[in-house]
Amino acid sequence: MLVPALFFLLLLPFGLQASCPQFSKYEIANVKKVIDGDTVYLADGRRIRLVGIDTPELYKNGRLAPEPGAEKAHRWLSNKLPEKIQMKLVFAVKRRDDYGRLLAYPLTNSGQLLVKSMLAAGLGELMLFEPNHKYWRCLLAAEQQARRHNRGIWSRALPATPVNRRWQHLLVTVQSVHVRHDKITLISRSGLTLHSGRRLPAIWRGQLARLTPGDRLFVRGEPRKQKAGWQLWLNQPWQFYREK
Repeated sequence: MLVPALFFLLLLPFGLQASCPQFSKYEIANVKKVIDGDTVYLADGRRIRLVGIDTPELYKNGRLAPEPGAEKAHRWLSNKLPEKIQMKLVFAVKRRDDYGRLLAYPLTNSGQLLVKSMLAAGLGELMLFEPNHKYWRCLLAAEQQARRHNRGIWSRALPATPVNRRWQHLLVTVQSVHVRHDKITLISRSGLTLHSGRRLPAIWRGQLARLTPGDRLFVRGEPRKQKAGWQLWLNQPWQFYREK
């Protein structure tokens, strides 16, 4: 995959830095077992889902074989968090997901986000849900580092057209930009239509409006197939950025 050496995040003001936190307050828990690349069982019975990353599935919905990269992510996390080791944890604002798992950020020994290292290694993709999205700039920068170097899951070329309705990432080229009041619509050369979602803050809608034909845009989300073709709504700033 040919990936430009230089990435430009659509940030205002320009020069805004992706600051990464260093935590001094945290809970310490004993690890029982790493289930997969983003889930850990604790010795006290709690199940932790890592915030900020979605790694390939080891086994899901009767899948006979792991998704590409799943075993690598599992090995990496197992090496970092072997059984009985003490793990530093910071719990997210929303503490549980729809499956009852606790949502938390595991930390390195120095108090930094472990998920940042995982993203930088290409072990998974950035995945966030409100209100647990505070550190998206830091985590997105780590993911971009992996893309620049074609690491892990980013070693494969990205399609320009959706293949199904599932969550996916695409690399599209802008053909035209349409601004109507506070709604921004982008038409890509591959036929995918991008829309600024209702929840996308005005500052990011403005960034979409400044795009010009020929700009290349990394996007992610769940596309919808309609009569007019594939449509994708952008509701979060970490769903897209421009490449140059």
